[in-house]
Amino acid sequence: MRDVFTLGMRSTQLSESFNSDIKYYLKSDFDSIRFLKHFERVVQRKRNNELNEKFESRKKEPRIRSRIPMLLQAGKLYIAPIFEAFQAEYERSMAVSVRKLNENNTYTVAIVRSNSDFSSEKECIVVGNPLEQTALCSCEQFNKTGVLCSHGLKVLDKMNIKLLPNHYVLKRWTREARYGIIQDNKGRSIIENPKLDAMLRYKTMSHKFLNLAYQAASFPECCILMDNALDCHGKQIEKRVSASGSILCDPYIVQPEVQQDEDLLSAAHLKKKEVQQKN
Repeated sequence: MRDVFTLGMRSTQLSESFNSDIKYYLKSDFDSIRFLKHFERVVQRKRNNELNEKFESRKKEPRIRSRIPMLLQAGKLYIAPIFEAFQAEYERSMAVSVRKLNENNTYTVAIVRSNSDFSSEKECIVVGNPLEQTALCSCEQFNKTGVLCSHGLKVLDKMNIKLLPNHYVLKRWTREARYGIIQDNKGRSIIENPKLDAMLRYKTMSHKFLNLAYQAASFPECCILMDNALDCHGKQIEKRVSASGSILCDPYIVQPEVQQDEDLLSAAHLKKKEVQQKN
């Protein structure tokens, strides 16, 4: 999977992870609609986990084992899992033997293993360019994972480059990945979730409306005031919506599915109709 940034995950790992997430929803008596509803729950759970991880990463500082400028820089930029991978590569670069092949900044780089005989791993060829601050390695790890390899880091150090160049910091691995426009490896803009903003606004307004309705329900005059306000503003909103053809033609904006809350039904002394099966 060279054309996809997966942080080194193999295709079999991706398949196994996907299968483990949906295997509980693959049952012989499930129709396609029921399966898709369960599948949406799996996707939503993953998005919630991602948001929780993002929240935790903002509260906690990464564990930097050495107060080195490049590591301090990476700790501020990268999310926690990517920083750990980068820090591991930087530590591996400390055990690298380098030999310069010519005056064009071409090097052979090999990492010395920490085993009993201190043998070396397979040599890689790295071509450095101090003006453009690049280090192109034959292992192509950066193209596969988006994290610069230890061979390239060592050559950058040889060229007296002590901070990670911006072109080696992929935005999708940073703390600011959700802001702005993100492009894939083909240069195409990625739309994360077109419905997300609309759904967030819907949830915010629904929460406000429910609180107002709860407060006004015990006072008839407040109910009349709220009802009149909704009628007045509802007409204005309908005019705005009808005047904006782009909103009506947007395939991503859908009518949210409103679910009845059990507590609201019980508070209103309403019961769900139970369907009785005939013997």
